[in-house]
Amino acid sequence: MDVIVKHLEIRRMRDEDRPAVLALQVHEEQVPYVGHTRDILQVASPNHHCHVLTLGEDVVGFFIIDVAYHQKFDFTLADELGLRAFLIDAGRQGQGLGKNATRALKPYLDKAYSDRSSIALTVNCRNPAAYHCYIGGGFTDTGEQYLGGKAGPQYILRMPVGASL
Repeated sequence: MDVIVKHLEIRRMRDEDRPAVLALQVHEEQVPYVGHTRDILQVASPNHHCHVLTLGEDVVGFFIIDVAYHQKFDFTLADELGLRAFLIDAGRQGQGLGKNATRALKPYLDKAYSDRSSIALTVNCRNPAAYHCYIGGGFTDTGEQYLGGKAGPQYILRMPVGASL
C-alpha cells in the first residue's frame, strides 16, 4: 500500500517511527495551525490512523487520517475521511515535499481506504501556502467555512477517493 512520488513514500506509522515523528517540527508561525507532534500523538485515538512521509530512511512528515471525522464535524459525509495534522518538518520545507505529498495522497488513499467516498480537511484562512498546496494536490474548496477552529475561520476542502471512483 505504499505510494512513492519522486522518492517520497507514504505509509502507516510504525512503532519504530515514533522518535522520528516526535522530532518533527514546524516553523513557529505554523504551530497555531498544526501544533506539536508530541501533543498530536498524545490525543490520537484508535480512529486516528497515523501516517508518515519518508525520503529514504528519513521521516520528513506526518499526518493523521481520521476515520470518524464525520462524528465530530457536521460538514462531513457519513463515509468521509478527515485529514488532520498534516505537516512537513521545518528543515525540509521549501523542497516541494508538501506539494508531492498532497499529489501522492489521492492514489494512496484510493488503495488504503477504497471503501470511503472522499476526504475532507479544514485549512486556516490565514494559511494561504497550505491552502494552495492542498488545492494543487487535488482538493476542491467547498465554498463553505468552518468557524469553530481555535485559530480562526477555516476553508473546508474535499477530494474524492476510493469508492467514489
